Amino acid sequence: MLETGELGVGDEYRLGVSLEEIAGRHRRVLIQAPDGLKRLARRAAEALRGMGVEAFLSAGHAWGGCDIAFREAEAVGATAILHIGHHGPVRARLPRGIEVFFAPAEYLGSPLPAVEDALRLLRGRRVAVAATVQHVGSLGAVEEALRAAGYEPVAREGPMGIRGLIIGCDYTALDVDADSYLVVASGRFHGLGAALWTGSEIVVADPYTGTASAVNGKSVVARHLYSLSEALDAAEILVVVSTKPGQYNLRGAERAAEMLRAAGRRVDIAVLDEVRREELENLGGYGAYINSACPRLGLDDPGLFPGPVLNLGETRYLLSRSLDGWSPRDAFRLQP
Repeated sequence: MLETGELGVGDEYRLGVSLEEIAGRHRRVLIQAPDGLKRLARRAAEALRGMGVEAFLSAGHAWGGCDIAFREAEAVGATAILHIGHHGPVRARLPRGIEVFFAPAEYLGSPLPAVEDALRLLRGRRVAVAATVQHVGSLGAVEEALRAAGYEPVAREGPMGIRGLIIGCDYTALDVDADSYLVVASGRFHGLGAALWTGSEIVVADPYTGTASAVNGKSVVARHLYSLSEALDAAEILVVVSTKPGQYNLRGAERAAEMLRAAGRRVDIAVLDEVRREELENLGGYGAYINSACPRLGLDDPGLFPGPVLNLGETRYLLSRSLDGWSPRDAFRLQP
């Protein structure tokens, strides 16, 4: 289905950008999408080619609005990137010569069956509500359903000024006083991030399954605290820097290295695009690793690192050799 420049797939999604506008301004376009939405990229490519555009598909991962495939676009001579599935840019500078069109890919199905299932898990009357980018357009219907069930929904502004929006590294939309927290999203990833950020149980309403589940971060916190405790006395430390546009944080990495060297630690800085264990292992062993890229890597995927890992915002605990005052929110901080 292609109407007024918007692409839908089986009436399930609406890209939210005008393909006709892209075709009117660019002749070579790279299309990027996360793994679960790559079929949308194929349909978009087909539609753009029908408008006379050379369309290329990025086969790599697309982790968020921080992960924009500029190098791939440059390699094929594309002057535009159609980035499907995320809002953005997230902390990324857009270079001259390549225009980026962010297409959130709004899900057109109803979240209400999942919200109805979530009612059994909610506690109290005041409910903080938030959603990922595919579902944030449905928050009005979600709030209406909650009010009809006797709850008081509340949402605040999230990333990029969008009310109720959460992304993998930003849950400020849930910074409200509430008895329960309801997140409209698929899977557990965003629910877990919300649980770590708020310190509370999160009820996740999944529009794709029509069901709800409760998520808490207790096991992740316990595992991460154990990793931190193992890292406190590390003499040799590797600070990991990703070159992904919105995750590149060399300044923060250099600052952490400077602070730790001044405290007598031996510190190296490694630079790579995708953080992979085997590439870090090739550098030899370190007593601890500091992740300056996406903070969820150090929290959700510690196995990517060959040893104890902490995030950049937790550097001060290595300096003090104590975990006093630690909070999961420290792991989301982007500076040491």
